Amino acid sequence: MINYLFNMTSSSLTLDDEGHSPDFRKPTAQVVTTQLLTASLLGLFALVSFSLLLKRLPKLYASRKYKNNGGLQLPTWDESSVFAWIPVVYKINDMQLLEYAGLDAFVFLGFFKMCIKFLSICSICAVFVISPIRYHLTGRYDDGSEYGDNSTILTYFPGHLTKRFSYLDKINPNYPEATYLFLLMYVVFTYFFTFLAIKMLISQTRLVVNTRQMFLGKQNTITDRTILLSGIPIELRDTKELKKRIEQLNIGKVSTITICREWGVLNRLHHCREEVMRQLELKFAECPVELLNNNERIGAENYSLNNNRNNIETVSTTEESSERIRGRQSDIENQYETSPEDDLDDNFLYSELQINERPTIRTSYWGLFGKKVDAIDYYWKQLKFIDQEIEDARKKHYSATPTAFVTMDSVANAQMAAQAVLDPRVNYFITKLAPAPHDIRWDNVCLSRRERLTKGYAVTTFIGLSSLFLIIPVSYLATLLNLKTISKFWPSLGKLLKENKWAQNLVTGLLPTYLFTLLNVVIPYFYEYLTSYQGLISYGEEETSLVSKNFFYIFVNLFLVFTLAGTASNYWGYLSDTTKIAYQLATSVKEFSLFYVDLIILQGIGMFPFKLLLVGSMIGFPLFKIQAKTPRQRKELYNPPIFNFGLQLPQPILILIITLIYSVMSTKILVSGLAYFVIGFYVYKYQLVFATDHLPHSTGKVWPLIFRRVIAGLLLFQLTMAGTLAGFEGGWVLSSWLLPLPIITFTYLYDFQNNYLPLLQYIALSSIKENESTETTGERTTTTSSNENYQYSYLVDGLDSPMLSTRETIS
Repeated sequence: MINYLFNMTSSSLTLDDEGHSPDFRKPTAQVVTTQLLTASLLGLFALVSFSLLLKRLPKLYASRKYKNNGGLQLPTWDESSVFAWIPVVYKINDMQLLEYAGLDAFVFLGFFKMCIKFLSICSICAVFVISPIRYHLTGRYDDGSEYGDNSTILTYFPGHLTKRFSYLDKINPNYPEATYLFLLMYVVFTYFFTFLAIKMLISQTRLVVNTRQMFLGKQNTITDRTILLSGIPIELRDTKELKKRIEQLNIGKVSTITICREWGVLNRLHHCREEVMRQLELKFAECPVELLNNNERIGAENYSLNNNRNNIETVSTTEESSERIRGRQSDIENQYETSPEDDLDDNFLYSELQINERPTIRTSYWGLFGKKVDAIDYYWKQLKFIDQEIEDARKKHYSATPTAFVTMDSVANAQMAAQAVLDPRVNYFITKLAPAPHDIRWDNVCLSRRERLTKGYAVTTFIGLSSLFLIIPVSYLATLLNLKTISKFWPSLGKLLKENKWAQNLVTGLLPTYLFTLLNVVIPYFYEYLTSYQGLISYGEEETSLVSKNFFYIFVNLFLVFTLAGTASNYWGYLSDTTKIAYQLATSVKEFSLFYVDLIILQGIGMFPFKLLLVGSMIGFPLFKIQAKTPRQRKELYNPPIFNFGLQLPQPILILIITLIYSVMSTKILVSGLAYFVIGFYVYKYQLVFATDHLPHSTGKVWPLIFRRVIAGLLLFQLTMAGTLAGFEGGWVLSSWLLPLPIITFTYLYDFQNNYLPLLQYIALSSIKENESTETTGERTTTTSSNENYQYSYLVDGLDSPMLSTRETIS
């Protein structure tokens, strides 16, 4: 079926008397039906498999139900029934979603709901108005290469454009005005769909703003009262002086100030300590330990050295069924506290334990060479040494960085300070709201300004160059879709494919699909890896940055370049003459209509249900379960995977843009896009509520990214329709009627940037004051966020150092 689809797009331009290619007269309805049946079977298989696995492995596929959610009780269902979870997910409303999954999930799923409403109205118009009129006048339901005849393509030849719209000859010749009435319908619905999309965007923006103001205005946590201050002058990098300077500005009183210092050395020591601790836990788990009087096995889950008291603390044990075990641990602690300066004897911890075999390790060259020693003693001595190094390092002086966390006495004062311009000099006293403690990348906070800027510019430059470089393979990949283009660039291969039908189906059908999918999967994860080294202060900033990077890649490389290069006879010729871009875009869009129908059906109906299976976790679970030797590792097996908007959001935005571009020309793509967003909405709703965690604290700030990119899609939609209309004889008049649309679209974008964007970044003071007044009158109680339990750990042994990362405390 896929081979047939791609062969249709690469068929000969030779037409019969009816304007159809003699080689491909098979209606596309059968192609779409076959693809729909295949995708439906795949999706149904994934849905049934997930339902069965959810019943058998609930801690893996509904892990958030079994973890501590701050006392939050998630909805339950009858676990004896296979499909009982479906109505439960369906009944979760917006307010419950806000409570269970947070504001970011509310904004993300709100985008899907907006797309469902928009595409539903567009699909009704297309099914009952556009397609019947088009079929009555032209004999076609959709405008595009539906029969593989390429009759609607503007074929470029050097020096002129040959217009081939033979299917319009089917319009009644006695009524030539029907041609212009048909084109006028395109103009009318281009206006209607544009205004409908803008209305939906503004309506959803107001909903996000109101919900965000209501939700965040009620909170009074340390996070909400803290700002991040950067660009601090050298003379003010002192707690007392900085506090005095801020309070002189009359923006409120300061509760606490923590000036970040260059703790890079101390950071590396803590990372090294974590690695040694992990190895020590593994060696404990490898050592079979049995009590003399009973043969119960015990294991240490977490064995840590308290740096302040220099004592050993066993956090928990596995199968603690005997009071003697706990009593023995207490005796060990007491004995060690009475003689803290004595060296530990080799058998100190096991004086009353029978040890069958103690693990050993070689001391050099990655454990392959050197003297063989007792592994537990080896790592224990390393742990003692590193702890002493950390204790000494804490006593040293570290230079202050120009960054500080300032906690104000109220949320309103923090909001005013974050929005204020505090210094007339450029790049001095720059304020913004501080991320939550668990959202901060403490390693990057410790960086100096020069190091952070160097990392940021280096990664951005590398990603930009790699994106430009990827245009080349994507362009040549797109040529594989069209036999004519293959023959132009590689005549010998084109001749071979013409003579060998099987090879032609393989090269033009299967190969581009697999390569396209491979690029779409690998590159976003590669960008995620690079973004982690960009020096950004919070995980939330990394996530929003990743949304921008991945969308730029899939939109430019996997849509524009792929589409334009796939059908252009003289690709670089079109780029050299910008006046032909609109024609070429309209031509390529029509030529790729069946490709995108196939793509959206597969991604929506066929592939979306597979996201429920958490394929990565499912494949890795047996392997990780075998490798999990310590209680800590076995517990982490069932930790919910992290939901990353940077990986999940760009593709739905691109699908909406593609559907919008084809909204007037292809009813099949409209309906397919509607099915994509309906299925995706419920799949993501289940994942965000029951199966995955979203740790970053971006508080709904992803909506501006969505808004701007949908506006870009509207502009591309208008450009495509202008190119389509201009391709007809005399169509430039109707094409000029679309000129006001880009101006109107930019006007709404300007309005969004000036009036709505500040409300999506900050909390209005009236929202805060309203909540404070209702609290004093007792009309309602405040609803605090899950971050209430997590506070900034700034002070460690009297040193302003967040070395004990609070991100560890929530994992």
